[in-house]
Formats: sequence, C-alpha cells, structure tokens
Amino acid sequence: MKLAVASVIILSLAGCATKTETVFLQDPLPLPDRPNLPLMPSDEMQCLSDEAYEGLAVRDATLIKHVERLEDIIKTTH
Repeated sequence: MKLAVASVIILSLAGCATKTETVFLQDPLPLPDRPNLPLMPSDEMQCLSDEAYEGLAVRDATLIKHVERLEDIIKTTH
C-alpha cells in the first residue's frame, strides 16, 4: 500500500516537472502589388505655386517611403 501511494506521488510530481513551451508560427504574408500612382504631366503642374508643388513632392516621397517600410515588414515573415 505504501509503495502504491509513493508511486502515485512520484508520478504526479514528475508530471508537473515537465516543461512545455508554446511556439507561435507565422505564415508568410503575401506581398501586395504596389498601387499605380498616376503620373502628372509637367504642363499640368505649372499652375501650382512653388509651395504646393513642394508639398506634393514631399507627400509623394513620404508615401513611397511608407510603402517601402510596409514591404520590409511583410518580407520579415518570409
């Protein structure tokens, strides 16, 4: 009887001693196509003030950098 009790205690303690580790796996995210931004002919841009033209140039550069950053984040899942 004592042997059975000791065996149950040892087995139950051994079950608690096992270490489990959860590992999350990331499926590769698809890389979406870049949007096709319309090209603006220079003759249509001549009516803009220098400040408006510079604002558009900064906006376009910021948009391109943002798209590149998002693409880099997506590529880390591959």
